[in-house]
Amino acid sequence: MDNNIGFLFANANHALICSGPLWEEMLLYNIREEDQDRLLATFTAISGKAISPTDIINQLSGGQKVILLACLALYSPASRLHFVDLKHSLDADKYAHTLQLLQDSGKQLHFEES
Repeated sequence: MDNNIGFLFANANHALICSGPLWEEMLLYNIREEDQDRLLATFTAISGKAISPTDIINQLSGGQKVILLACLALYSPASRLHFVDLKHSLDADKYAHTLQLLQDSGKQLHFEES
């Protein structure tokens, strides 16, 4: 089976599934160990906040959770990403940066606003 084929549905209104440490969410998204540092660096570059796999993610702000959602989707093995309300809780600059990274990923993207 090709690990690069898959569909991921990401709703920014309910950005995260877990409320504990980040590593739990990374397990759910099937983030490879070799991609974890890049994911964390991407999150920091967009949000301005450094996090680690042991940080409790329910302590992040709404916008930080949306950025994390996008980063998790970006580094997931899914080749098709469907986002709902990606602009939720993001200012214009953070949204533009997030959108550009997603567009540069080469993944098939679909965006929906509710």
